[in-house]
Amino acid sequence: MTAQTPGGDTPRILGGIKVVEFAQNLAIPMCGRILAGMGADVVKVEPPTGDAMRSGGDFGPMEAKAYALINPDKRSMALDLTSPDAKQVIEGLFRWADVVLVAFKQSDLARYGIDWDHARAVNPRLIHLTHTPFGPEGPDANQGGYDVLVQALSGMGFTMNRSENGVPLATRPAVNDSGTGIAGALGVVAALRHRDQTGEGQRVDVSLLATALNLSLPTVSQFTGDQPVGSYDDRQTALMSERDAGAPFEELRHEFETNVMAGQRNFRLYFRHYATSDGLLTVAGLSRGLRAKFHDATGIARPAGALTLADQEFHDIVEEAETLFASKPTDHWLGVLRGAGYPCGRYNLPFEALNDPQVRANWFVDDFEHPAAGSYSTPGMPMQFSQTPVGFSKPAPLFAAHTMEVLTEIGLNIEEIQSLVDTQVVITHRTQNHDT
Repeated sequence: MTAQTPGGDTPRILGGIKVVEFAQNLAIPMCGRILAGMGADVVKVEPPTGDAMRSGGDFGPMEAKAYALINPDKRSMALDLTSPDAKQVIEGLFRWADVVLVAFKQSDLARYGIDWDHARAVNPRLIHLTHTPFGPEGPDANQGGYDVLVQALSGMGFTMNRSENGVPLATRPAVNDSGTGIAGALGVVAALRHRDQTGEGQRVDVSLLATALNLSLPTVSQFTGDQPVGSYDDRQTALMSERDAGAPFEELRHEFETNVMAGQRNFRLYFRHYATSDGLLTVAGLSRGLRAKFHDATGIARPAGALTLADQEFHDIVEEAETLFASKPTDHWLGVLRGAGYPCGRYNLPFEALNDPQVRANWFVDDFEHPAAGSYSTPGMPMQFSQTPVGFSKPAPLFAAHTMEVLTEIGLNIEEIQSLVDTQVVITHRTQNHDT
């Protein structure tokens, strides 16, 4: 498939769809990012202090790397939602938009007038995506939340987190934030499809917790009924008892990986990372046929079918593999294993990934020229289409660069806009620069 870049006469999948984003940080801005990459006009409504991701100040008081990476192809306006005079702007945006993306504490939604009930009263055709970290119901529904909290609550952190001094460390990047953004974009396009069929808008709910549970499949599971001694669920119960008795984190994880998770012998030998003489190599083959290719390519003896992780003979085979891979460079092993048809790959450092030939060959990266940041590269869209272009053509917006433009588009006249500017209900890029 040949990549098509945005621009020209080819229609975009979401061309003509107008999106308003009331959200900061990563999760729902990622949703807006995906929609913008599919051609939607995404207006990001920021507080007068700017999105939290601008706080790094890498390129000036309001311009930062994190913001630039998360928000390409959007427009920025600044609005003080706490002002009573913000209502006319909010309702103007609701009338103008097809989609509203919201990520606030539930207790703040009605207070700021950006809740679903208010939105649909203004525009019944609106798609209103509401994000709550832990879901809209239950004892934690009104709590603010971040990826690290959801890693803990969902059980994902137990399998993913590294540890230090007996305590797990939060996993970065924030995979539940990004995953929620992608799930949110899917929810939005599905709701737009429903609106095409019925004319009705609706509320779409996403949460970090639901995303984390889905990303944890099949590790997070439970089967009801009587379970025999030594079964998966029986071993889980034993693990909880050890946790309650004060067992250290590393010991619990070792117990989980050794005795609870299935297939750990494969993960110690065939599906893992190996040190080579000049870096790291990743191998990944779980089927019987692929395991045979691993041994044929390396000459390492096959473990007997009855061997377990507790058997010294199995540990000897793993040690032989580790010694063998460490004896030659990564490129050598890539050639040997791929020549045998065994899946393997290079283990990149994060900044190496953007320039990996495979990444570049598939249009997974977009390059920008930013007025404050200069040249920078960022991951592109996670999907491509054969007939319609997706991707980003513009860098992230300067703070409040489009306030005046958007206010005019939603129908405010010059006197109304000037009053909002004078009372600092809205911030423009020009007045922000003057203030700083």
